[in-house]
Amino acid sequence: MTILNPLENITSIISLIENAKKFVVIVSPYNDLTGWEKLKNAINKASQKKIDVFYYVREGEGSKGIEELNVKIYEVPMLHAKMFFTESKAIISSGNLTNRPDINLVYVLNNMEEYKELISFFELYIKPLAKPIDKLSLRIAF
Repeated sequence: MTILNPLENITSIISLIENAKKFVVIVSPYNDLTGWEKLKNAINKASQKKIDVFYYVREGEGSKGIEELNVKIYEVPMLHAKMFFTESKAIISSGNLTNRPDINLVYVLNNMEEYKELISFFELYIKPLAKPIDKLSLRIAF
């Protein structure tokens, strides 16, 4: 794994999204994408290129700005993990997607064994609890 400089965190996540070929999974319990056009554009462009984009948030938490995304959104109870991955690359972060200049630990998984372990964690603990949410309810609730 490689630990990133905090100034490279969001750039690395956007690059991961922009370089996806098949799918993108975003797991961020708390979100505030208000005014974060570069990230929102990268996510929507991936979706426009017919790349499946799945966005997982914590159940019942406000998620400002994600209602503007053309993605599948899921709520997960008790979610606290933060991870971002495609068919070939993965990033784990201590930070949520909140468009603040926080200092967070972010690292890129560099080998297939680490990647497979992350996918196994996601498949075992996050995906089975995920419930799709209606974007209309996001607009009303937030």
